Amino acid sequence: MGSSEDRALMATHWGTHYVTKRAGRLTKVEPWEGDPHPSPIGESLVSTVQGPLRIKRPAIRQGWLRHGPRKSLNAQGAEPFVEVPWDEALDLAARELDRVRKTFGNQFVYGGSYGWASAGRFHPRASR
Repeated sequence: MGSSEDRALMATHWGTHYVTKRAGRLTKVEPWEGDPHPSPIGESLVSTVQGPLRIKRPAIRQGWLRHGPRKSLNAQGAEPFVEVPWDEALDLAARELDRVRKTFGNQFVYGGSYGWASAGRFHPRASR
């Protein structure tokens, strides 16, 4: 008995593509013939979704798990991350958001997104 293959249309920022799944895994992304200018970036989704660099579980800095938030952040970038179950990660995030809100006020909680414009807000182009 063979594995069935599913094919469907998917629209993204990079155009409309056919996506093919086999046994629940994305196996192929191909441009849809009705899209006049699909970007080849869409075809990279297979490696993006299932590639070796994909983060599969939430991970938290080891020091933060042991000591919570600290004033000295010298260990950031130097200490390992520890994978935790989703329910634990969500509980930790909720508690930390509540702590920041109670300590500093709602204005210190960033709760939105500017979509694609976010990259420009965090990494603005150099001034001319």
